[in-house]
Parts: sequence; structure tokens; C-alpha cells
Amino acid sequence: MSKGYWNGQVFEIKNEEKWNNYLVKYFEIEKNHLENNTGNFIPIFAGQPKEKIQGANLMFAALVEFNSLQDAIDCYKSEEYQSALAELGEKPEESVIRNLSIFEG
Repeated sequence: MSKGYWNGQVFEIKNEEKWNNYLVKYFEIEKNHLENNTGNFIPIFAGQPKEKIQGANLMFAALVEFNSLQDAIDCYKSEEYQSALAELGEKPEESVIRNLSIFEG
């Protein structure tokens, strides 16, 4: 079975407080999966790019592996993750400029 992935990039953090509140909940989701040994939500990479080829304003990128594409989609739609997203406010783009893609690999 193919894996599922979240690929995220952060370009600008406009509201540090909201972003940090989001991260607290995001890392709690990650911690729960790791502690419960679900084999899902495995962080592959997180950090600043080593070489910027395009998108010079990229601050941070992350890649998370899931057991399947459906698991990646389900996690995004989960109450836990939606609660984390809510921390960014009604207009998340006013708190952070970012991309999040879900793909099969």
C-alpha cells in the first residue's frame, strides 16, 4: 500500500501568538501518535531549507509520513487537527502564509 504525506511550507508568520498556539496542538497530535506507536504521523523532515533554489522567502518546511493517503486525509479532517487549525483564527492567512499539500507516494 502506498504511503500518504503532508508537505508543508511556511513563508511568513504574521501572528506569533496564534502560530505558537497552533504548534502546541500540532505537536500534541504528533506526540500522541509517537507515544501510542500507531506507525502513523511520522515526521520525516522539519526545518529550514539548506539551499534556496526558488521561493527565497521560505522560512520552514516539513514532511510527515502516514500509513496511507486516506490516513493523511483523515488526520487533516480530524477534530484534533481542525482544533489546531482553529488557533490560526477565522482567516488563517492573517496569521501565517503557508502551503499544506497532501499526496500519495
